[in-house]
Amino acid sequence: MKQFDSTVQGALDIAQTDAIKRKNTEISPLHLFYGLMSHPSSFASQNLGKYKTRVEEAVSKLAKSVTDVSFENLKTSAKLSQWITMASSRAAENAREEIREADLLKFLPNILPELKIDYNDLNVKETDEEVPNFLINLNEVAKAGKLDPVIGRTKEIRSVMEILGRRSKNNPVLVGSAGVGKTAIVEGLADQIVKGKVPDVLKGKTVYSLDMGQLMAGTKYRGEFEEKIQHLLKFVKAQAGEAILFIDEIHQLVGAGRTDGAMDAANLLKPALARGDLHCIGATTPEEFQKYILGDAALERRFRSVPVNEPTKEDAIEILMGIRDKHEIHHGIKISDDAIYSAVFLSDQYITDKNLPDKAIDLVDEAASALKLSAEAMPAPLAELESEIRSKKIYAQVEKKNEDILREIETLEKKFNEGKLEWEREVNSLKQMASIKNKIDRVKFDLESAESRADYTEASRLKFAVLPELEKELGNFQNIWILGKNHVASVISRQTGIPVEKILKTKQDNILDLENQLNQSVYGQTEALKEIADTLLTSYAGISAENRPLGSFLLKGPTGVGKTETAKALAKYLFDSESNLVRLDLSEYSEKHSVAKLIGSPAGYVGYEEGGILTEAIRRKPYSVILFDEIEKAHPDFADILLQILDDGRLTDNKGRTINFRNTIVLLTTNSKDIQADFKPEVLGRLDGILTYSSIDSSIMEKLIEKQVMLLNERLKGKGIVIKLSESAERVLAEQGYDPRFGARPLNNVFNRIVNRPLSKEILAGKILEGTYLADWNEGILSFTLQKETFSPLLK
Repeated sequence: MKQFDSTVQGALDIAQTDAIKRKNTEISPLHLFYGLMSHPSSFASQNLGKYKTRVEEAVSKLAKSVTDVSFENLKTSAKLSQWITMASSRAAENAREEIREADLLKFLPNILPELKIDYNDLNVKETDEEVPNFLINLNEVAKAGKLDPVIGRTKEIRSVMEILGRRSKNNPVLVGSAGVGKTAIVEGLADQIVKGKVPDVLKGKTVYSLDMGQLMAGTKYRGEFEEKIQHLLKFVKAQAGEAILFIDEIHQLVGAGRTDGAMDAANLLKPALARGDLHCIGATTPEEFQKYILGDAALERRFRSVPVNEPTKEDAIEILMGIRDKHEIHHGIKISDDAIYSAVFLSDQYITDKNLPDKAIDLVDEAASALKLSAEAMPAPLAELESEIRSKKIYAQVEKKNEDILREIETLEKKFNEGKLEWEREVNSLKQMASIKNKIDRVKFDLESAESRADYTEASRLKFAVLPELEKELGNFQNIWILGKNHVASVISRQTGIPVEKILKTKQDNILDLENQLNQSVYGQTEALKEIADTLLTSYAGISAENRPLGSFLLKGPTGVGKTETAKALAKYLFDSESNLVRLDLSEYSEKHSVAKLIGSPAGYVGYEEGGILTEAIRRKPYSVILFDEIEKAHPDFADILLQILDDGRLTDNKGRTINFRNTIVLLTTNSKDIQADFKPEVLGRLDGILTYSSIDSSIMEKLIEKQVMLLNERLKGKGIVIKLSESAERVLAEQGYDPRFGARPLNNVFNRIVNRPLSKEILAGKILEGTYLADWNEGILSFTLQKETFSPLLK
């Protein structure tokens, strides 16, 4: 698709409308020239008016259709395509992507010789040809209607205007985290300048965005970079104070282009900033501002900071509502309110390392892209039908005389062709809707521009003639592709690994049944599990402090009583997978230097690039259970790290990144008998609970053995084998699997020795096939007997 500047695009819109009005089936060069002469801000309208009568007469003689012509039926004539191609080549020769009016007028006498146009009338002055290729004119982008609307940043835009209007130190720098909308504020300023909604001191100004990549490109030899900077300063000075330079990531100027004995970009620009020759807006993050701008006193004196904070969820929703039309036009689908609300709230809940509104916009954009791809891809039933037809055609080559197969292929092909036709109709409808929406968006922009320059004739034509026609045409289509909260949840699921069902399921449903679920996995610790469930219920209800983990508990008690099993059960039930359990044996962190591994080695030490063991795990999976095993064995310095997590719900790693621990559950285990002596009181005071896990007795063994049998049958499900234990076998396992000192910890090894090993031999020998078997203990040997009622999961 050819790219046009705002003037040419506006002229094309006028040409299309005029062609439809006259019932012409093609847009010809005459229509476009008429559009250029009718556009109020074009060179043609101001200097070529004497040719307008000739053009109108020529257009009136063009062939007309007997029926009404719509935007979709309108075609581009071969001669107009040739004209645009010639203009495109001229634009490319001048290193421009957009076709301008001057590019078209250059070839006008050749395209329309019948008008007998004098070449001297086409002496167009292109004053902006000298714009360096590393500058982007944001005013032109705004005029073309390519900027997203800026919502909720009135205060920041006003602050920028106030600083730009100052006599000295009139260079604002926007300071805010990545993704909060710093660039959007500058785009909003450019848009308001174009619309004339700025103070007199800023009227007529042009905002240029500096592309640092283009500025640095090709400057491998000393002096080349300095030449580019001088070219930039010369251009800005020639604008006589009418140019405002926007430098995104302004901290990159410090050190940019520096070679042996040469100055960097910041030092080259300082004199121009000091003299007031250069009006500049910068954008950077708080960390980079502190490090590079405040670290250079001479540079800092030239700028005035404007803080840009992350918007609230309510503001983010308003922002997404404002840019919804742009995304609908781009993707050709409809975006529901549900999708926008879900994008904001789910991104705030599950994506903790990015900022609003950027992370919510990313979600909507990615989900919309996925929906569009699925809409344009062949539906699964059609693809399966096509595959079946191919298979039958191959078989028909062998059975050439089989009439039944040929008839079946014919029936399937008919069904496939009908389905394919319907699918193609839907895809074409999707594309046509996107095209019409794009035209509506363009007309609305032109309408706003016409109103701002008080061109009420043009505004009336657009509002009461062009716009209703387009909206009527759009009403003929029904959009069946609607982006909903399920699509947004699917993107979150891909990023976090949490299933869609779990994301969309209400947290109340999960948490209210938590105590019951924990008691089904951990036996004999009813009181401790109730305390954990009640504390987490308070967190999920939003009553407890938001800047702390969901829950933090010290689990004390002998080995083998269910402390680790509690952590696994919490991870599986609340976060859907035991892989969301981060387990750290603190006996490995008994030395002072080893504690640093948790947040990452300092710069210059081995392992710096790898990051911290704990911080990296939570950065990748922010919804996790953290199990610190045998905490009494950790070095005392570990308490400082733990206090940060329990107090603020965050931890800073070795690269300066802040890791959010507010969606984690922290469990500490200990075998200590004197907790008050072994742990700092400030740590104990910040825990939600100190829970005692009592020693289990033999009465619990029956449930633990049932659990082992259940896990075994899960593994045997694919073989169609079910194992049951006799009373004698259960009794032996209970006796040998329990130890007064180690609790039920020996049970795993005992079950493996008594049941799993003999069973493996029987399966490999082919003695145990599908069916239900009773395992019986008799005289020190476990035997397996096939039961009468057979059950096979494979046959179910």
